[in-house]
Amino acid sequence: MDVWNLILYVVASLMALKSLASLMTHHKKVVVQQLAVEYTQELSSNGKNASDSESLNAEANPASVDQNASAA
Repeated sequence: MDVWNLILYVVASLMALKSLASLMTHHKKVVVQQLAVEYTQELSSNGKNASDSESLNAEANPASVDQNASAA
């Protein structure tokens, strides 16, 4: 009977480790995906802010727009 208890204990432990590894892998994927979404949103908001500041600079100084156009 002790052998069967040991086998049952080993199998249960292996199943628990497998479940834990699966849970940790899923959590990592979710965290990476959330970070990617936040990073993308941050980049898009920074890009929007940069384009807004460029348009404000263009309104304040029309000569800089001509310089930017000739540089491109």
